[in-house]
Amino acid sequence: MTSEENDGFCNEKSECSRCLNCHIRLSAFCGVLNDQEIFELEKLSFTRELKKKQTLFFQGDKAISYFNVRTGSLKIYKTNADGDEQIVRFLFPGDFFGMSHLDEYTYTAETLEPTNVCLFNRDDMEKFFLSYPELENKILSIVSQDLTAAQDQIFLLARSSARERVAQFILKLSLQRKKMGWNNNSFQFPMSQIELSNYLGIKAETLNRHFKELQKNKIIHLEHHKLSILDHNQLSSFH
Repeated sequence: MTSEENDGFCNEKSECSRCLNCHIRLSAFCGVLNDQEIFELEKLSFTRELKKKQTLFFQGDKAISYFNVRTGSLKIYKTNADGDEQIVRFLFPGDFFGMSHLDEYTYTAETLEPTNVCLFNRDDMEKFFLSYPELENKILSIVSQDLTAAQDQIFLLARSSARERVAQFILKLSLQRKKMGWNNNSFQFPMSQIELSNYLGIKAETLNRHFKELQKNKIIHLEHHKLSILDHNQLSSFH
C-alpha cells in the first residue's frame, strides 16, 4: 500500500467501499451523508499512512487539503518568530481539520503515533459542497465547535489550577471516547508529558507530580502510555 492512495470506487453498495464501512463514519463529518452520497465523496478521498512524529503539513504551507483522522492521533501547534512552539490542540479519530480562512495553514500538524488520515482536495470539496450543502453545514458546525473549544481552553488556562487542568483534560478524552462508542475507562495516552505540559500551560514537573498524586489516590493508572480511569467521581472533583 502506498503512503497516499485512492482505494477505488464501487459502483454498487458492497463491502469494497472504504468510506461506507469506515469505523468512524457516524462520528465523522461525513456522517450526515447517506450511502449513495458517501460513494460520491469516496471518489474525492485518499488515505495517507503516517509514521510516529511525521509532519503532515507545516505552518505556512499552502492550504490545499482538508483532513479527517481515521486512526491514531496528532498534535497541532503554532510557532513564533523565535521558534518557540505552542500546542493548541490534540486530534483523534473522527476529528476534521485543515480548514483555513487564508491560503496557507496557520499551524503545523504532526503525528503522536502511527496515524491514518483521509485527505480531500480543498477545491474538489468546495465544489462538492454546492451539491451537498448539508455537508458544508456540518463542517461549519465543526468550525463553530472548535471555536467554542478554543474559548473553553483559554478560560481553563486563565482560571483553573494546574490540578484542575490535568483532571479536565483526562475527562475530556474520556468523554470523547464515550461519544465514539469506545471504552472510555481505559485508553491509549499518546502524548508525552512534555507535550501535555506545553498544551496545559504548566511545568512538566508539576504535571508529573499531579499524575503521581492521581495514581497514589487510585483515581487513575498510567503505564506505558495506557491510561485507566479508576474513579470518575474523584477525578471530576480533583482540584
